[in-house]
Amino acid sequence: MDIKVRDDMKYKIGEFSKITGIPVKTLRYYDEIDLFKPSEIDLYSGYRYYKKEQIETLKIILELKEAGFLLEEIKSHWNSWDDEILLNQKTKLYEEQENLNLKIKKIDELRTRLQGGMITSTPVNEVLRRRK
Repeated sequence: MDIKVRDDMKYKIGEFSKITGIPVKTLRYYDEIDLFKPSEIDLYSGYRYYKKEQIETLKIILELKEAGFLLEEIKSHWNSWDDEILLNQKTKLYEEQENLNLKIKKIDELRTRLQGGMITSTPVNEVLRRRK
């Protein structure tokens, strides 16, 4: 089913989900945590309605998530985004990258020791058996 997006229309949550590719469950959760609210909720039916102009807001939320921000961070900074917040996130990601690089290096060291016979599976198995 193709849904034509028009400026003057309201879309039920299922239609908006199809337009944006965001699951209904996610849209409901965003509403529940006050991150992304429908433009209108019908008092009688409880139906959530969204408008075309909300698509861009949702895209920004998704981009911020892709950049590693937590939903709570997105919500708390929503009206106060600035370059410093983005640079802090960038620094945090570089630190995470460095930690991952150290872990990868450690795995390479362990593989080298294993291949050189300096580590055997016997001690590992004994440790695991003692934990049970």
